[in-house]
Amino acid sequence: SSGINAEYGEEEEALYMDEETEELYMDGEAEVIHGYIGHIENMDREQATEMLTSDGRSNCYLIRNSTRDPTFPYVISICMNGRIEHTRLGKRPNGRLAIGVAKAGEVSHEDLASLVRYHSDIPYSIKGRNVLLNCPVRQ
Repeated sequence: SSGINAEYGEEEEALYMDEETEELYMDGEAEVIHGYIGHIENMDREQATEMLTSDGRSNCYLIRNSTRDPTFPYVISICMNGRIEHTRLGKRPNGRLAIGVAKAGEVSHEDLASLVRYHSDIPYSIKGRNVLLNCPVRQ
């Protein structure tokens, strides 16, 4: 399987993939990480806010590389009822990723792709709301 969702074409796949991403997060098979904006280097929260505001859909999200702390290599930025919220993805001592700071009993993930897949079916809580990652920002 090519790992490309039928609603996304090969051109969009190219936007998500670069050699470093493929090397770090792939198991030899190209897999689109929906919502990952890794091709825009050093995207900050203002740029993320602008991109999500331009999209305009509630619960649309993007995942960007963090520009601050290497123990939190990514940030999920999501539009909720017209407000943009930013949540860091933490890298745990065992190398796995999870949303926010470490919590007892949390579910962690082997890589970014598995975190996105998991939270497209199982919501995570932000500001008291349960959110699914099933509406990636339009690019």
